[in-house]
Parts: sequence; C-alpha cells; structure tokens
Amino acid sequence: FGSSSLQPVHLPLVGPSVALPYALMFQETLAECRSLAEEAAEKLKEVRTAPEGERSSIGAAVLSLLKQADENLIQLQMDAAMAPAGERAKLAREEDQLRAELKKHKEDFQAAQRELLLGDACSKGADKLFLSKEERKRASAVTQSLRKGHDRLKEANQTMAQTEHIGEQTLKELHAQRKVLERVTDRTNDLGQNLNDAQRAVKELEKPQCAVM
Repeated sequence: FGSSSLQPVHLPLVGPSVALPYALMFQETLAECRSLAEEAAEKLKEVRTAPEGERSSIGAAVLSLLKQADENLIQLQMDAAMAPAGERAKLAREEDQLRAELKKHKEDFQAAQRELLLGDACSKGADKLFLSKEERKRASAVTQSLRKGHDRLKEANQTMAQTEHIGEQTLKELHAQRKVLERVTDRTNDLGQNLNDAQRAVKELEKPQCAVM
C-alpha cells in the first residue's frame, strides 16, 4: 500500500458575498417600485385629458399601481430588516429615499382626485400607502384596537338583545301566571260563596220545626 496524504479542503468564503443576494433582491424590488410609480404617474396624466366619464376608471387604475408599489415597499422593508447587519443602514437609507419619492406620487394622485372629483372609490386606502415601518406598526395597532372595540360593542349588543329577549319571555310568563292566579281567585271566591250557602242551608235545617195543631 502507498502512503496516503491528506488533501486540503477548500471551504467557501463567508463574508461580503453573503450580503449579495439581499442586495440583488433589494435592488430588483427597488427598480420594480420605481417602475410602478412611473407608470402610475403616466396614467395620472391621462386622467387630466380623458373624458369625464372615463376619469374614474383611470383613477382606479392609478391607485391599483400605487398599491402594487406599496406592496413592493413592504417587501423592501422586510428585506432591509433581514439583511446582514453591515448592509441594513445602507438599505434603510435607500428605502427612505424611495418612500419619499413614492409619497410624492401619492400626493399628486390625491391632489388630482380632489381637483377632478374622481370619487371616493378612486382614493380608498390611499392615505395608508407608503408608510414607514414604524407608522405601519402604529396603524396596525390602531386598527386592532378599533377591531377589538367593535367586537366588544357587538358582544354588548348581543348581550343586550339576549337580555331583552329574556325580559320579554319573563313578562309573558308573569302575565300567564297572573291569569292563572286570577282564575284560582275566582274559583276560591266561588267555593267560598258555595260554602256560605251550604252553611245557611244547614242552619235552616237545624232550626226546630213548629208542630202543626
């Protein structure tokens, strides 16, 4: 047998290259956000020149594009939070810059909505677009609080309805019992009268009979 020698094992480098997938995904999503925002801006220009009857549908399309951009922004915020520590600050700055750009598009849309009276359907939810991560947390907390308040109010209304139903049933039962008591009282009075009549009849029978001469 020949002598065997250990061969060196080459391990993959772990370092800045680990951040590369995060950076690539982040930049792709960033570009997608800007593309959607620019498409929304072009659509918004069409709103101002379109016939009045078509403005609402175009406005709805603009809002849909902005909402898609917001979904991408949320993904960016998640990617930035999960990125390696050395990349987070840089990605957060880029996300802040993008969010400022997207907010400008949102403000332009809201201004056109007010000016051209596009209707509430074309602006529903626009005020919640392009929030920071902290703003989303606060908005979510407020929504949850409102939902809990609504659930408690709904539960209170159900309890009140049940209580009202029980009260109605109790009144019906009391009314029925009153009728029974009234019938019992009438029968008792009748029995008392019959007893008095019987007692008078007995007394009449107990009187001595006069002899006939």
